[in-house]
Amino acid sequence: MDFARSKKLLFCFLALFLLLAGIIYAVAYPQFRYQTVTTEALSPAYALGELVDGTEILQRTVIPADKVERVYLIAGTYDRENAGTMLLDFRELNGENLVRNSFEINRFDNGQYTAIELSEPLVGQKGKTLFLAVSAQGCQPGASLTLYSGNGILTGRLDVIREVAAEERCLVNGETGQGMLCVRIEGVNEIGFYRVYWFIVAGVFLLTVLLGMHWWSQARQGKMNPLVVVCTLLTKYDFLLRQLVSRDFKAKYKRSILGMLWSFLNPLLTMAVQYIVFSTLFKSDIRNYPVYLLTGIVFFNFFSEAVSMGMTSILGNASLIKKVYVPKYIYPVSRVASSTINFFLAFIPLTLVIILTGTGLHASFFLILFDVLCFLGFITGLSLLLTTSMTFFQDTQFLWNVISMIWMYLTPIFYPESIIPQNMLGIYRMNPLYLYITFARTSIIGGVSPEPMMYLKCIVSAGITLLLGTAVFRKYQDRFILYL
Repeated sequence: MDFARSKKLLFCFLALFLLLAGIIYAVAYPQFRYQTVTTEALSPAYALGELVDGTEILQRTVIPADKVERVYLIAGTYDRENAGTMLLDFRELNGENLVRNSFEINRFDNGQYTAIELSEPLVGQKGKTLFLAVSAQGCQPGASLTLYSGNGILTGRLDVIREVAAEERCLVNGETGQGMLCVRIEGVNEIGFYRVYWFIVAGVFLLTVLLGMHWWSQARQGKMNPLVVVCTLLTKYDFLLRQLVSRDFKAKYKRSILGMLWSFLNPLLTMAVQYIVFSTLFKSDIRNYPVYLLTGIVFFNFFSEAVSMGMTSILGNASLIKKVYVPKYIYPVSRVASSTINFFLAFIPLTLVIILTGTGLHASFFLILFDVLCFLGFITGLSLLLTTSMTFFQDTQFLWNVISMIWMYLTPIFYPESIIPQNMLGIYRMNPLYLYITFARTSIIGGVSPEPMMYLKCIVSAGITLLLGTAVFRKYQDRFILYL
């Protein structure tokens, strides 16, 4: 092992770790301090009549957050110019008024949930049952809107209908109405993760330094460990790694007229086809559907290509393995690396679509680097597992074709998460691809950082898969030559 170059690599890794930690903190600080919470939206089923002067609608609601910042209501505007002001009051059950906000009704969208930003947020009432009172000022018959009520949770194309108890129903001018007012309340809870973030970073950094020193001591004694593996790969075998990556990358476009242009065209053409097919079903349920769809396609294509190429890396390089000794892990790593180049090329059309659709490049876009690093760890670990299996059981490639297709449909690439039944969401969200794609969409489309738990889940998913793949590959690699 080249100890001089390896020392430089170690310092570079530690510097990059601190730089990434700083970027994450700078961008994600609001999400590390506050957590957004919201109540479930209802699917509209009944019209409550025009909201005019003298009309008041009351709805009991449990306050979900420490600070309520906005309320969403759905209304019919009849596509006309309505005039007047909606008054929103939060009241105690005894009638005592806590806060009042107003909203011009001409700002409502017809048949869609419209956000009402509260100029006077409701603070310190989390968990309490209050009345949300909706009334009107300056609204005349024939020039106002109609609010809706319902019984079912709005979940895309599937609504969960339930019986609404009498005390849960809305009140219209004191009379019990049908169903519950279609309202969604959103606010924030303070979580305080920002207070412990740098302690966690410092702990991980110190642990990494101590572990690196231990491995460094072992390396000087000629003992094998993860530090030796990585440093050897990037120093002694760096030229071979570059050649293998270049060969795999060029082989993909061999005899292709358009060549690397397919890295741009493939995700765009796939998006175009799926957009035409699915936009009529899901476009209205998903914010910025083109970016949503293309993000899912780019990430899943990277996953599918990298794992499929990595899975055949040992068998595909049998002639080299039989003739020349090099560490066998170089072959799956080189395949994943060549797929990573295609992935970053595919990010160019994704960025163009983000700009052209007006989504905008927010500071949270830089968080994609963390997501991709974890995704790479997950893909590398899975590739090591599958290439080991593939070497002994060549049926693995046929099973993987079926599994990857099922995995694609279990991941929200072209459909919204909201169509999944509520009782299945916990299991559904354990899908690692769901984690990485949702992380990217939150950063790109939402323009904010995911919640802290999403970072932990990505790290755990990548770490477990990488450690498992490495352990299995290392255990069986000496037997590969018998099956080539």
